[in-house]
Amino acid sequence: MKNTEPFSGLTFHHVGLIVESIENSIAHYAKVFGEENISEIFSLGSQQIKECFVRNSETSFIGLVEPLNENSVVYKLLKKRISYYHIAYKVKDIQSMVLQLEKLNYKSLEFFKSEAFGNKSCIFLYTPDGHLIELIEE
Repeated sequence: MKNTEPFSGLTFHHVGLIVESIENSIAHYAKVFGEENISEIFSLGSQQIKECFVRNSETSFIGLVEPLNENSVVYKLLKKRISYYHIAYKVKDIQSMVLQLEKLNYKSLEFFKSEAFGNKSCIFLYTPDGHLIELIEE
């Protein structure tokens, strides 16, 4: 393994989990982490999902993602019984971070504005190993 200097700027935010029913999942996680740690439910039309966040520590969350319909990408994953979806990071300069990651053979998808983050810029990227990450601009 090469000894390379890591770059900074990625701050862990959440792991995204696909669920059949966000309301049922909220009921479970509220018992574990407390109702006060459950966010509102966001409807993200651009991604055809509902999403909410469960605070599980001071600075990290579990993102619960439910497909709104059969056209949602996460619907197809849910039907294959894939529930672990992605890991998300907050970044200060999303454009610069995407360029750095692309130099490391990450494959970027399209930028979008997320209602769950105050319409800030976000993007999904595939790692060289095929894992999905999300960047959220701070």
